[in-house]
Amino acid sequence: MKAIMHMGMAALAAAVLSGCAGMAFNRIDLTLNRNITVGQELVDLQTAHEKGVINDTEYAKAKQNILDMVDAFGDLKKDK
Repeated sequence: MKAIMHMGMAALAAAVLSGCAGMAFNRIDLTLNRNITVGQELVDLQTAHEKGVINDTEYAKAKQNILDMVDAFGDLKKDK
């Protein structure tokens, strides 16, 4: 999960630094392509928690990160 978020951030950074991030009106258009749904990511996270792979604190933090990411991208879509 962290890898997916890091890849997304790296792609965004590369787009901004290369100047191809939508210069018109100083606006950035971001498209996130996910090979896994948010629902599946949450199910996988819960399974890892139930199996003891991650503790309660790690589970809560990872789940909140996923939900925050969904909220952030939802807000980006509303701005269009």
